[in-house]
Amino acid sequence: MRFLLSLTAFHFLALIAVHAASIEGRVLKVLSDTRSFELELTQSADAKLKLGSTHIFRVGLGDLMIGYQGRKIKANAAYYGKQWHLEQIFPIDGLGAKAARDVNHQLHQATAAMSRRKYVKLGEYIPNFAMIDQHGEFLQIRQLQGRPFMLNFIFTRCTVPKMCPASSTRMADMQDAAREAELKGLHFVSITFDPDFDSPGILNQYADGYGMESENFHLLTMNQSVVDDLLRQFGILTMEEDGTINHTMATLLVDANGRVAYRKEGATWSTKDFMEAATKLL
Repeated sequence: MRFLLSLTAFHFLALIAVHAASIEGRVLKVLSDTRSFELELTQSADAKLKLGSTHIFRVGLGDLMIGYQGRKIKANAAYYGKQWHLEQIFPIDGLGAKAARDVNHQLHQATAAMSRRKYVKLGEYIPNFAMIDQHGEFLQIRQLQGRPFMLNFIFTRCTVPKMCPASSTRMADMQDAAREAELKGLHFVSITFDPDFDSPGILNQYADGYGMESENFHLLTMNQSVVDDLLRQFGILTMEEDGTINHTMATLLVDANGRVAYRKEGATWSTKDFMEAATKLL
């Protein structure tokens, strides 16, 4: 039931963003009453939106909750319903932005040197990487060091009930079970396959739709290059076909030192098995 509510909104957003033009600018004001941002443009692919000009853009609820006050963002701008809208909003600056670029450059170099058959297996350490979470903040995975966490890959436009929706439902159920069992140190990480669409604001709404509590649940996105490197690192295969992403799935439990303690292929893993493995770590 959780995922059906979410998918309707995301399919609508996908349709209206088709003819959008890319822009960059700084958020001068967050206008909560009208669900809008006042933006000073620094780059624009649309002749109607001139550089240096200020415009009001309607934004999604997930982006409004993030706010981005005073920050530079990039987005797709589209005009419909007699007003400008912003879709796929991503922060450009902010705490940790430069460090994220450096970390991901190192990740890319390490991934390029890997054998095609190699990926992170049980008992091995995961690489450090940096992404943007559902709150628009830059996060390096090593910031979770000292706390075990579960990790999987999903994308919000997935329509196959037994794939991403099933996996996200189980992750949300795991969060509930961990809270009830007082496993307070356990965190959860979901990385998108579809970073061109899955902006922090979209992930924010997605998390809300599944009842994921943001205190220890991190939904992550970044540019496609970083996602591709992580797919190779974790041995996940993807293929774009018929307007969607076909993919394999794996869910990992990473210990407090950053080493894979448990790994299960597919989307229909058992919360009981992961709870038993997580309890041993905590």
